[in-house]
Parts: sequence; structure tokens; C-alpha cells
Amino acid sequence: MKSSIVIILFCLFGAGLASAATFPLGVEVFSGYDMPIIQDDVGAGAMFGLAVRAHAWGPLHGELYFRSTSQGDSKLDTDIPTDPSIKLAGGTLSGFGLNLIVAKQEPASVWPYLLLGVSSNSLKPGESFQKDETLTGWSFGPGLGINLYNRALYLDANTTALVMPFHDNKSSRKNWQTRVGIQYFIPIHTK
Repeated sequence: MKSSIVIILFCLFGAGLASAATFPLGVEVFSGYDMPIIQDDVGAGAMFGLAVRAHAWGPLHGELYFRSTSQGDSKLDTDIPTDPSIKLAGGTLSGFGLNLIVAKQEPASVWPYLLLGVSSNSLKPGESFQKDETLTGWSFGPGLGINLYNRALYLDANTTALVMPFHDNKSSRKNWQTRVGIQYFIPIHTK
């Protein structure tokens, strides 16, 4: 069900772009940092990814993205006197999703925005006794684009809280993600 929602949102985004006569298509390569907020079974790690952004309507923009995170190792305390802590390998957290961005319609020299997103996330723990999980995530946070050249090349940065409910929405994994990337806007003519 949750995967169906993500697929429907992707299709609506594509249909909106196809109906536009001309629009700037932003292509971005980014890297960043992912930090678990509450859970202690993994540590913070580096993140990288790709994003494609386009204007949808008025102040609304859409962004499709893929990201991958290499999560850091963690230590868990035990009650064993000879081994007071156990080291757990971090694993990976990857995902693809759709962000709704609220910003000025046209790119500006300084371009602040708010981001709301939905994503499908694949968590692959580093230890064999932990099971892989696929979780739907919800994200929100602020961002800022800074014009580097001719309102076509931007330095883009945002920071978001990612919440991934599981166990029938009775608990969730929470991560704080910060990313910085270079975004290039290409004019696309559809008609």
C-alpha cells in the first residue's frame, strides 16, 4: 500500500511536467551526513545521491531523488562482565522518493525553500542476525539555493528530519539528514 502511494506520486509528478510548455529541469549531485536521532543500533555516516527538480505550479516544485547512506558502527552495552559492550556494524540506508518544495516560482539569487517528502527506504544492517527492512519515510525541513552562475548553476543545501514508522505505526526510526549539492538547471521544451 505504501509503495503504491509513492508510485502514484511519481506518476503525477511526471504528468505535471509533461503538460508544461517550457520548464527548467534541475539536475543535482549531492553529498551529506545522516545521523540517527533516537535509535542506537547504528551510528552516523556519509550520504550521497542524485536529484531531479522541476517547477510544478505556482510556488510548488517537485523533486525526485535517490540517496544512499553508509551508516556508522555502534556499540551496545551488555551485562556480561568480560565483554561490557558489543560492536555492531552499521550497514546501509538507501532510498528513493519525491519531495514537494515550496519556493519562489523562478530561481532567484538566494532561493530559500521548505521541503516535504515521502520516500521508500531500504535498511540493510551490517550484522547477519539483524533483518533487512523496507520502510516508508516522511521528511520535512528547510533549504537554501545560492546562485553560482547565471541562475543556472546553484549551490543547494537542506537539512531534514526523516521519520520512518514501523510495527504498525507504534514506533519509528528517526534520522537527521543534511545535504549539500551542485544543481544545474536545463531549459526543457515539451511543446
